Amino acid sequence: MKTMNELVSNVSGSKKNAKAKEYAHASEWPKCQTVNCPLPTTIKAETKTCGYHYKQHGLEAECTTAAIKENYPYIKKYNEMVFWNVKRWNEMKYQIMGWPVLPATEEEINLPTIYLNRLKKFIDKTITDRSEEIYNQS
Repeated sequence: MKTMNELVSNVSGSKKNAKAKEYAHASEWPKCQTVNCPLPTTIKAETKTCGYHYKQHGLEAECTTAAIKENYPYIKKYNEMVFWNVKRWNEMKYQIMGWPVLPATEEEINLPTIYLNRLKKFIDKTITDRSEEIYNQS
C-alpha cells in the first residue's frame, strides 16, 4: 500500500520534473567547442558545436566566431524575446516597432511568431554575410 506522500508525488509529476531538471543540467549542453564561440552546443555530432559552426574548420570557423561575437547582442535579445508573454509583447510594442535595426510591423506585433521568425532569419543572414566578408578580407 502506498503512502499519501507517494500518491501525491505521482499526481504532481515530481518524477517528470526531476527528469526535466536532469536534461536541463548545464553539463548536458556545454558551450560550442569551436574556440572562443560564446554560444551553447546545439548539435552533438563528431564534435559538439552550435548551428553556425557545424562542419566548419580553420579560418572559416574563426570568421564565423567573429561574426557571432559582433551580433551576439541580437542573439541574446532574440533568446529573451522567445519567452515573452502577451503582456510583455504589449509593453514593448512601440519599442519594437521603432527599432532601427529591424522594426516590427503592426501585424507582427499582433502575431509575434512572425516577427521572431523574421528576426532569426535576419540574425542568421547577418552572421553568414559578415563571416563571408571577414573570410574574403583574409
